[in-house]
Amino acid sequence: MSSAKTVAFQAEVKQILDLVIHSLYSQKEIFLRELISNAYDATEKRRLVGLEEPELAYDGQAEIWLKTDKETQTLQISDRGIGMNRHEVETFIGTIAHSGTKSFAQKLTKIKENPELIGKFGVGFYSAFMVADKVELHTQKAGDTKGTFWVSSGDGSYTISSKKKSDGPGTTITLYLKKSEEEDYENYTDTWTIKRIVKKYSDFLDIPIKMMVEKTEPKLDKDGKPIEGESETKFEEETLNSMKALWRQPASKVKPEEYKEFYKTACKEWSDPLEIIHYKAEGSQEFVALLFVPSQVPFDYNHREVKWGPSLYIKKVFISERVSDLIPNYLRFIKGVVDSDDIPLNVSREILQKDHRLQALAKALQFKILKHFEKMLTKNRSDYEKIWDLWGATIKEGMASDFSQKENIEKISLFRTTLDNRWTTLDEYISRMKSDQKAIYYLTGESIAHLKDSPHMEKIREKSYEVLLLVDPVDDWVSSSLKEYDGKKVVSLTQDDLSFDGATSEEDEKKQKEDHDALDKDYQELKDVILGALSDELKEVKLSNRLVDSPVCLVSSTNDPTARMERMMGNLGQNLPKTKRILEINPHHAIIKKMKALPKEKQKTWADILYHQSLLNEGTPLKNPIAFTKKVNTLMTELSQVSPS
Repeated sequence: MSSAKTVAFQAEVKQILDLVIHSLYSQKEIFLRELISNAYDATEKRRLVGLEEPELAYDGQAEIWLKTDKETQTLQISDRGIGMNRHEVETFIGTIAHSGTKSFAQKLTKIKENPELIGKFGVGFYSAFMVADKVELHTQKAGDTKGTFWVSSGDGSYTISSKKKSDGPGTTITLYLKKSEEEDYENYTDTWTIKRIVKKYSDFLDIPIKMMVEKTEPKLDKDGKPIEGESETKFEEETLNSMKALWRQPASKVKPEEYKEFYKTACKEWSDPLEIIHYKAEGSQEFVALLFVPSQVPFDYNHREVKWGPSLYIKKVFISERVSDLIPNYLRFIKGVVDSDDIPLNVSREILQKDHRLQALAKALQFKILKHFEKMLTKNRSDYEKIWDLWGATIKEGMASDFSQKENIEKISLFRTTLDNRWTTLDEYISRMKSDQKAIYYLTGESIAHLKDSPHMEKIREKSYEVLLLVDPVDDWVSSSLKEYDGKKVVSLTQDDLSFDGATSEEDEKKQKEDHDALDKDYQELKDVILGALSDELKEVKLSNRLVDSPVCLVSSTNDPTARMERMMGNLGQNLPKTKRILEINPHHAIIKKMKALPKEKQKTWADILYHQSLLNEGTPLKNPIAFTKKVNTLMTELSQVSPS
């Protein structure tokens, strides 16, 4: 060793270094990811430079080595990369945030290959001081005969000297781990801990990361047989990373069982996925996505605190899992990985920066997934229906939350109808519409069976119109944004002013209006009594043209929330202001005709009973079911005492 000198870091570097050690990274174990990433960068640089300067190319296999020593409490990371000369060490290591990787990438214009270079900020090296109170760096540049030795305790200065590297070009970093009663820094000499960190962050780098691992085996006698009760310790070379970033391979070369195995391992699932989307984007923004549609709904799927989104990699290095910025809420069931060459991160490479590149990537992913589903709907309907069975309610949320993709989501949405038990699209529904049908009709409720028996279905059933039956909890919210499709109005059967009978001429229209006005006038007194008796609950009583077999039903004004929506919001603790409803009465029903002839006090009692029946019909729980039962019992007793005529 010669020409050693101690040098102070550049101005204010001590404060910056303190920030790196204590504030920049959320988890201390990330230091190993950063140092391995730097070693990988250096290895890639040597490979690329060697393409133009063969004398600098590897004379053997490129690899990264890790070595631990529990006695000295040290961890060592070695590579056979491009290395650095003394000037470069002083420039790139002695100056925080001066990125050698970045400047190299900017100069790399003659080589056509895209270098898999990770570092962008030049601070990753200093993450070592999060776990070490002294760091040594011994490096020698490819093509040079002199090496450089650098050492610092992170206290504001470093010592640098010339020292030949006996094993040739490359870099070896030795961390003297801290001793602390509060932190278990000695864990970073534990083989299992090192293997776990490498597997988590650097498993898919295509350069082997190796380590001599201690193995205990039975001791053998001269004949090669185990000696009972005796063992011996050996050290064996082990490669810690798989080096197989499945998503970076062409989809045509990946076997189905490889996809399934990766899904189960990377996404922590035990069953096979329903669908696989393997997509490589090229052009102004390059990224690879390997996405999966799960075949099981997690028990905590609808918990608000649950995070979603694919894992993010930057050039095969793990950055973060469940990145919700990459996937919209209505596709939150999608799992997998996204690997980008150009996603903006903060300086610690942990936090995504929200800029146009991130938004463009998210938009591209979203568009690709929806187009993939659209293709499945056309080419592989049965498999798409399996996806819809599990995740359709989530996908539909996009109609109300993402207006940029609203039409695409409507096109791939499936619905149950009164026609049969099959799924149908809106396009298929329209193709079956009756010639006199004015709109696409739907009804929301708790179950298909309940909706089919609803009083709101009576008139439309007579006309044999098909109705969409919407039973998912989100449907009352989503349907409020589905007002029109392909030029057809989308109308709720619980909507006020619903009309099915169209006049064929001006004369017919005039006759219909005259008949309605006369009937309405005849029942005006009864309507007034009903409204007066239920003024706290109703804002209007009207004659109905949708009822056939039922005496009454409740409907809502066009812009009012449905009763089901109010119930759901209340269950979520978000009580909406009470909305008064509209009660429609059927003037042709025997009960209403009989009610019209009763004394006013009896009319009020019957009105209360009919109102509460209509609540039960729509699935709304009664506030006081006992009081309702007593009124029904009283009415039945009175009727039983009337002699048959």
